[in-house]
Amino acid sequence: MAFDPAFLDELRARTPLSQVIGRRTRLVRSGRNWKACCPFHGEKSPSFYVYDDHYHCFGCGAHGDAISFVMHSQGASFVDAVKSLAAEAGLEVPEQAPRDREAEERRLGLADVLAAAQTEYR
Repeated sequence: MAFDPAFLDELRARTPLSQVIGRRTRLVRSGRNWKACCPFHGEKSPSFYVYDDHYHCFGCGAHGDAISFVMHSQGASFVDAVKSLAAEAGLEVPEQAPRDREAEERRLGLADVLAAAQTEYR
């Protein structure tokens, strides 16, 4: 499912990254930003930094925005992460246009064919 970039920008603006990450790990204020022990790998001293628009772990290299954090921390797909964050932000997820839906179905069909070919030729 393709989302309108304006919708994704609105979603990111309405979901403060520190709140999204703060629900899943304990954040400590560090100047204007936040820091924590990385939720993606075990560590004793904080190397995971949360800024207004992105996060970055200097230990394991994990980085991204609110959507990628939900994807990585919950094992969610991009679409599921967007829907989850939209629900938290009180945003309605826009309907997919029929043309976009057809393109998505075609892409998924091609992905199945490629996966079968990859399995066959290993």
